[in-house]
Amino acid sequence: MGNNLINLVQKLKLKVFNIDAHLLRGNNFFGSILEYREKIFPLHKNRIQDDEKFQCILCKNNHGKEFLAWEKTYKLFKCSSCGAVSPNIRLFDEGEYIKSIYDTNDYKDKLIRETHKQYEYRKKTFGTERFQYTVERLGLGQKSKVLDIGCGAGYYLSVLADNKIHYKGLEVARHFVDYCKSHHNLNVANTPIEKEEDNYYDLITMFDVLEHLANPISTLNIISNKLKIGGYCVAYTPNIHSIGYELMGAKQNTLLPFEHLCFFNKESLYHLADKAGMEITKIEVFGLDIMDYLLMKEHEDNVNYIDNIKDMMNLVQSVLDKHEIGNHFRITFLKKK
Repeated sequence: MGNNLINLVQKLKLKVFNIDAHLLRGNNFFGSILEYREKIFPLHKNRIQDDEKFQCILCKNNHGKEFLAWEKTYKLFKCSSCGAVSPNIRLFDEGEYIKSIYDTNDYKDKLIRETHKQYEYRKKTFGTERFQYTVERLGLGQKSKVLDIGCGAGYYLSVLADNKIHYKGLEVARHFVDYCKSHHNLNVANTPIEKEEDNYYDLITMFDVLEHLANPISTLNIISNKLKIGGYCVAYTPNIHSIGYELMGAKQNTLLPFEHLCFFNKESLYHLADKAGMEITKIEVFGLDIMDYLLMKEHEDNVNYIDNIKDMMNLVQSVLDKHEIGNHFRITFLKKK
């Protein structure tokens, strides 16, 4: 990046992430997303409901307006009350739902394909940045206790371990639990959060978990119980009101049919915090909109666009984030009492 651009970044106080898309996502990220969708759609299409049966995942209101459609019949509606966006699908019993999505060979194949090859790069980027954004930003020390819900492959946990932070990870997908333990010797369990000790943790994190929850208010209430007074919950979750969705529509990779159950805006995030008795101290927006769009175009056109414009891609993304139209929210919740 030239001096003029560096001066502009400093003047506008932009946060630029130096992301290598192919190291982060692999060489066929978008193709694998479409392939995975094609496999799961016939398995779950019977869960799609008639429009009049819509109910908001967050506030249970029955009135909404169609927001986005995929495969014509899979529709998302924006709630007329709280502003959250939810797919109009029938929910399973939670145990059956988890088995139907996460405890399958397709999901295991997806894990190995998308995770193992890029593990070290993702730890270096996602894991380290998340550590800086949570533990360092919030001023937590080595004596702090951290719980990561939905820890996935454990990039963040591995950085916590390297920094000698007392940590634990919870994960519903047994393939991820096995992977974390066997490949990285991480402290991860396949147990419900309800079994964790009350008033115990200084920080609970949820990276790309909020959107999976069938009962987000209930879950945040439980999280609040597990936090000490003055403790924090930091959550990352997709922003469906982003440039990425404007460019890609239903092809956007965070749509994840039948898995992502609730997409938030600021209004619905404050509704969630209020109902759970917590306070939001910060909401920020950072995304990978331009990178994801270019990965989609690379798949469609069979042309390597990104390597030639990587610096510009990252710079443009920082401008989108500054205007809060990137494709991910970061929310910091505080337990006051």
